[in-house]
Amino acid sequence: MKNTILILLILFYSVPLKAQNFFTSQYPQVWERASEYTLEVAKAMPEENYGFKPEADAMTFGGQLLHIVDNISFLTRLISGESKTFYDRTKAEELNKDEIIEILENANDYVGSLISGISTDDLNTAIEFRKLEMSKENIFYLLRDHQVHHRGQCIVYLRMAGVKAPPYVGW
Repeated sequence: MKNTILILLILFYSVPLKAQNFFTSQYPQVWERASEYTLEVAKAMPEENYGFKPEADAMTFGGQLLHIVDNISFLTRLISGESKTFYDRTKAEELNKDEIIEILENANDYVGSLISGISTDDLNTAIEFRKLEMSKENIFYLLRDHQVHHRGQCIVYLRMAGVKAPPYVGW
Protein backbone atom coordinates (compact mmCIF):
# COMPACT_ATOMS: atom_id res chain seq x y z
CA MET A 1 0.00 0.00 0.00
CA LYS A 2 2.84 2.42 0.84
CA ASN A 3 4.45 1.67 -2.53
CA THR A 4 1.19 2.43 -4.33
CA ILE A 5 0.83 5.74 -2.54
CA LEU A 6 4.46 6.58 -3.27
CA ILE A 7 4.01 5.80 -6.98
CA LEU A 8 0.84 7.90 -7.14
CA LEU A 9 2.60 10.83 -5.46
CA ILE A 10 5.50 10.60 -7.89
CA LEU A 11 3.11 10.55 -10.86
CA PHE A 12 1.04 13.39 -9.42
CA TYR A 13 4.04 15.67 -9.04
CA SER A 14 5.89 14.67 -12.21
CA VAL A 15 3.14 15.69 -14.67
CA PRO A 16 3.34 19.44 -13.82
CA LEU A 17 7.14 19.26 -13.92
CA LYS A 18 7.05 17.79 -17.43
CA ALA A 19 4.64 20.53 -18.57
CA GLN A 20 6.89 23.23 -17.08
CA ASN A 21 9.90 21.58 -18.67
CA PHE A 22 8.20 21.68 -22.10
CA PHE A 23 7.38 25.36 -21.80
CA THR A 24 10.81 26.47 -20.66
CA SER A 25 12.84 24.13 -22.86
CA GLN A 26 10.80 23.99 -26.06
CA TYR A 27 8.09 26.65 -26.26
CA PRO A 28 10.53 29.50 -27.01
CA GLN A 29 11.57 27.68 -30.21
CA VAL A 30 7.94 26.81 -31.03
CA TRP A 31 7.03 30.50 -30.80
CA GLU A 32 10.06 31.52 -32.86
CA ARG A 33 9.24 29.07 -35.67
CA ALA A 34 5.57 30.06 -35.68
CA SER A 35 6.50 33.75 -35.80
CA GLU A 36 8.99 33.26 -38.61
CA TYR A 37 6.43 31.32 -40.64
CA THR A 38 3.86 34.10 -40.18
CA LEU A 39 6.45 36.61 -41.40
CA GLU A 40 7.14 34.44 -44.47
CA VAL A 41 3.42 34.41 -45.24
CA ALA A 42 3.30 38.20 -44.79
CA LYS A 43 6.28 38.69 -47.11
CA ALA A 44 4.82 36.43 -49.80
CA MET A 45 1.89 38.73 -50.58
CA PRO A 46 2.80 41.51 -53.02
CA GLU A 47 2.28 44.98 -51.56
CA GLU A 48 -0.46 45.81 -54.06
CA ASN A 49 -2.53 42.94 -52.59
CA TYR A 50 -2.25 43.97 -48.92
CA GLY A 51 -5.73 45.52 -49.32
CA PHE A 52 -7.14 42.28 -50.79
CA LYS A 53 -10.14 40.74 -49.10
CA PRO A 54 -12.33 37.96 -50.43
CA GLU A 55 -15.63 39.70 -49.57
CA ALA A 56 -16.86 43.06 -48.32
CA ASP A 57 -17.23 42.01 -44.66
CA ALA A 58 -13.80 40.33 -44.43
CA MET A 59 -10.57 41.86 -43.15
CA THR A 60 -7.95 42.74 -45.71
CA PHE A 61 -4.75 40.73 -45.89
CA GLY A 62 -2.88 43.52 -44.09
CA GLY A 63 -5.77 43.79 -41.65
CA GLN A 64 -5.39 40.11 -40.75
CA LEU A 65 -1.75 40.74 -39.82
CA LEU A 66 -2.58 43.84 -37.79
CA HIS A 67 -5.34 41.89 -36.05
CA ILE A 68 -2.68 39.41 -34.90
CA VAL A 69 -0.72 42.35 -33.50
CA ASP A 70 -3.82 43.78 -31.79
CA ASN A 71 -4.44 40.43 -30.13
CA ILE A 72 -0.81 40.34 -28.96
CA SER A 73 -1.33 43.80 -27.40
CA PHE A 74 -4.49 42.62 -25.66
CA LEU A 75 -3.31 39.24 -24.39
CA THR A 76 0.21 40.20 -23.32
CA ARG A 77 -1.32 42.77 -20.97
CA LEU A 78 -2.72 39.79 -19.05
CA ILE A 79 0.78 38.35 -18.78
CA SER A 80 2.89 41.43 -18.11
CA GLY A 81 0.36 43.94 -16.81
CA GLU A 82 1.76 46.39 -19.38
CA SER A 83 -0.41 47.88 -22.12
CA LYS A 84 1.81 47.69 -25.19
CA THR A 85 0.73 49.30 -28.45
CA PHE A 86 2.81 48.56 -31.52
CA TYR A 87 1.31 51.09 -33.94
CA ASP A 88 -1.18 53.94 -34.19
CA ARG A 89 -4.46 52.19 -34.97
CA THR A 90 -6.00 55.37 -36.33
CA LYS A 91 -3.44 55.23 -39.15
CA ALA A 92 -3.71 51.51 -39.92
CA GLU A 93 -5.08 52.15 -43.41
CA GLU A 94 -1.97 54.20 -44.26
CA LEU A 95 0.53 51.46 -43.40
CA ASN A 96 2.41 49.80 -46.24
CA LYS A 97 3.63 46.21 -46.45
CA ASP A 98 7.08 46.87 -44.97
CA GLU A 99 5.62 48.82 -42.06
CA ILE A 100 3.08 46.08 -41.27
CA ILE A 101 5.79 43.41 -41.41
CA GLU A 102 7.99 45.46 -39.05
CA ILE A 103 5.06 45.95 -36.63
CA LEU A 104 4.28 42.22 -36.72
CA GLU A 105 7.92 41.34 -36.16
CA ASN A 106 8.19 43.73 -33.19
CA ALA A 107 5.02 42.33 -31.61
CA ASN A 108 6.21 38.74 -32.04
CA ASP A 109 9.63 39.63 -30.63
CA TYR A 110 7.91 41.18 -27.62
CA VAL A 111 6.05 37.91 -26.97
CA GLY A 112 9.36 36.06 -27.35
CA SER A 113 10.93 38.29 -24.70
CA LEU A 114 8.02 37.61 -22.34
CA ILE A 115 8.40 33.87 -22.94
CA SER A 116 12.11 33.89 -22.19
CA GLY A 117 11.78 36.18 -19.18
CA ILE A 118 8.87 34.66 -17.31
CA SER A 119 9.50 32.71 -14.11
CA THR A 120 7.87 29.37 -13.41
CA ASP A 121 5.90 30.89 -10.56
CA ASP A 122 4.61 33.70 -12.77
CA LEU A 123 3.86 31.24 -15.57
CA ASN A 124 1.60 29.32 -13.20
CA THR A 125 -0.13 32.43 -11.87
CA ALA A 126 -3.89 32.18 -12.23
CA ILE A 127 -5.63 35.00 -14.08
CA GLU A 128 -9.17 35.55 -15.27
CA PHE A 129 -9.83 35.66 -18.98
CA ARG A 130 -13.39 35.91 -20.28
CA LYS A 131 -14.80 34.72 -16.97
CA LEU A 132 -12.52 31.69 -16.93
CA GLU A 133 -9.61 31.10 -14.61
CA MET A 134 -6.45 30.00 -16.36
CA SER A 135 -2.71 30.29 -16.02
CA LYS A 136 -0.52 32.80 -17.81
CA GLU A 137 0.97 29.80 -19.59
CA ASN A 138 -2.42 29.22 -21.22
CA ILE A 139 -2.37 32.79 -22.52
CA PHE A 140 0.89 32.04 -24.34
CA TYR A 141 -0.79 29.07 -26.03
CA LEU A 142 -3.77 31.26 -26.88
CA LEU A 143 -1.42 33.79 -28.49
CA ARG A 144 -0.03 31.07 -30.75
CA ASP A 145 -3.43 29.59 -31.56
CA HIS A 146 -4.83 32.98 -32.54
CA GLN A 147 -1.84 33.70 -34.77
CA VAL A 148 -2.11 30.29 -36.43
CA HIS A 149 -5.82 30.88 -37.10
CA HIS A 150 -5.26 34.21 -38.85
CA ARG A 151 -2.11 33.01 -40.61
CA GLY A 152 -4.26 30.24 -42.09
CA GLN A 153 -6.70 32.85 -43.35
CA CYS A 154 -3.78 34.75 -44.87
CA ILE A 155 -2.69 31.59 -46.69
CA VAL A 156 -6.18 31.32 -48.18
CA TYR A 157 -5.93 34.98 -49.24
CA LEU A 158 -2.58 34.29 -50.89
CA ARG A 159 -4.05 31.43 -52.89
CA MET A 160 -7.13 33.46 -53.85
CA ALA A 161 -4.80 36.22 -55.10
CA GLY A 162 -2.84 33.67 -57.15
CA VAL A 163 0.26 33.84 -54.93
CA LYS A 164 2.12 30.69 -53.96
CA ALA A 165 2.10 30.23 -50.19
CA PRO A 166 5.39 29.48 -48.41
CA PRO A 167 5.83 25.80 -47.53
CA TYR A 168 4.43 24.75 -44.17
CA VAL A 169 6.68 25.00 -41.13
CA GLY A 170 5.65 22.80 -38.23
CA TRP A 171 6.92 22.39 -34.73
